[in-house]
Amino acid sequence: MKRIKKIGLTVSFICCMLMASCNLIDFSEDCTYYGDVEIKPDWSVLTQVETKPTLTDIYLLSPQRNYMYSITSDTLVKDVQAVSYKLLVYNSYGLENIRFSGMDCPNTAKAELAIFEDRDRLYTVQASALYAANTDLTVIPFESVVSEPVLKPATRQINIDFVVIDNSGIGVNSINGELSGISYKYGFKQLDALESAAWLAFDTQKNANKNNVFSSNLKVFGVNPDKQSEGRIDNLLDIALETSSGNTYRETIDLTNVFSGFITRIINITIEIRLGLMGVEVAITGWNVSDGGIIEL
Repeated sequence: MKRIKKIGLTVSFICCMLMASCNLIDFSEDCTYYGDVEIKPDWSVLTQVETKPTLTDIYLLSPQRNYMYSITSDTLVKDVQAVSYKLLVYNSYGLENIRFSGMDCPNTAKAELAIFEDRDRLYTVQASALYAANTDLTVIPFESVVSEPVLKPATRQINIDFVVIDNSGIGVNSINGELSGISYKYGFKQLDALESAAWLAFDTQKNANKNNVFSSNLKVFGVNPDKQSEGRIDNLLDIALETSSGNTYRETIDLTNVFSGFITRIINITIEIRLGLMGVEVAITGWNVSDGGIIEL
């Protein structure tokens, strides 16, 4: 009987020691620890005309455990497993024509625009205002850490002004276009455009102050980010100009060289169209790039 009692006391002592070991300062590898994370998305990249998104999705990804949160402002998240994470962040409200996939792994996470085929061409759509971040985070046991991911704009803007020089007296009703080499995937791993094998169709609006200027503002993930990829296509601009007499003229301009250094947020392109009795002549007369603030010539 004494022997049985002695064994029971020994087992109880061992269990107590095992339970207590999870609270020791040396952090045993056999235990799971937790900490808190204060998440403060950094929206300093927004320009004066841009509005802070309403909802932000947060992904904490690690081999041990994945977490996902939707927050509207700075948020304290409690009881997060204390390991190292990849923190993926993006605005998740009001986005149209964007599908997210592979969000359980930082190497596969991406956003993809809608695509469709027409006349043996692959087309995509204009991109919504997507902002994204990919950063490292280490949660410390029994402590609170602060993470301030800086969200980078995923979309770039292409502004095209068509300036019509009408030497025929006929007049122009409309100008439409299609631009090739448009990216339709955005990768969270690289924080950049992934593929560029689609076309984007667009219309133009006549300038309210200048009747001979037709403008279009395109929002895209990028244009031919990988110049050497197997599926790349040149940046060709197909133009369809309809005159007031009902005739339609079509021209193609190669913009590949214009876009070769387009890594900023905005590019402005001016294209001159000379309309004569014998047809039309089209030429690129200038372009510049901008980060949304100061124009770089």
